Amino acid sequence: MGRYVVPIVCIAASVLLQAGVFGYISGRLDATASLTLSCTGFGVAAVLFNAALLVRRARRGPAAASPKATGLLALMNVVTAVTFLGFYASLSWVPSALATGVETAIGPAVLALLGLAGYGRRATRQGWAAAAVLLLLGLGIAWSFTGTGGIQPSAGTALGLALVVGAGTGAAVLALISAELGRRGIDPVYVTAHRFHLTYLCGGALLVAVGGPSRRWVAEPTDVLLLGVLAVAVPLFLLQAGLQRADPMVAMVLLTTLPGATYLAETVFHGGFSATSLALICCLIVVAPWYARLSRREATGARGRDVQQRNTAPTATTGT
Repeated sequence: MGRYVVPIVCIAASVLLQAGVFGYISGRLDATASLTLSCTGFGVAAVLFNAALLVRRARRGPAAASPKATGLLALMNVVTAVTFLGFYASLSWVPSALATGVETAIGPAVLALLGLAGYGRRATRQGWAAAAVLLLLGLGIAWSFTGTGGIQPSAGTALGLALVVGAGTGAAVLALISAELGRRGIDPVYVTAHRFHLTYLCGGALLVAVGGPSRRWVAEPTDVLLLGVLAVAVPLFLLQAGLQRADPMVAMVLLTTLPGATYLAETVFHGGFSATSLALICCLIVVAPWYARLSRREATGARGRDVQQRNTAPTATTGT
């Protein structure tokens, strides 16, 4: 029983911790603070995951990546930096619940479009319908925050939403890269230990370019470190530990609760409850696992057809 409960607890703890921190920092970060948080959090995350890799190597021997995966790992570093830096930067202009909701909603539509371009599996009609529903829910969540008096539409809001869309697109690309690395048998601990280097380096470079941390963050280094650990390092560590051992469907169900939990945390820390926003986020939580179940069924069916075709294919014969 423990081997099933522990990964679920890890993922649930990761979601609750991220939601609580996102709710707390929503509206408190400017661009400089966002870069400071990203640089600190992902730097600590890299240290933690590399320490885990060293422990794993000591117990099981080297877990090196195949030379053929070098390009994919480099691409993963680039996409990870764009995705996470864009997401944290967006929190300077839009609420955390809006950012997490839109990012969750657009991912399936991006995957369906990438499938048309030959990257990943092509979506069926049902897959397109599910992706469209999720996209509409994402637009509805954005409208509930900007069109009903939640936040005022502005250039900053538009920029924040553009960054969220970029982050959601990056998250979908990361899913495809992760799947390909899995097919190549690359150790996930090795991948996680090496995927954040460009993120904290770019965050640090951008921070220097804008003049360095603000006086407040320099005067409160403990707070910066604590937020980085709680917002990035520990949640990602718990999430990785859970995803490696949990059933993918259970993981998806737990992860789709992040926008709703973030919204509730925002309400606790800042007030301003909206029944419309919460209802749309709850619909997103319901539809996303359905989409995941549909995708899993399609993938299983595709594998079954491939096996059947291989078994029924004529075999070549040679003359004696």
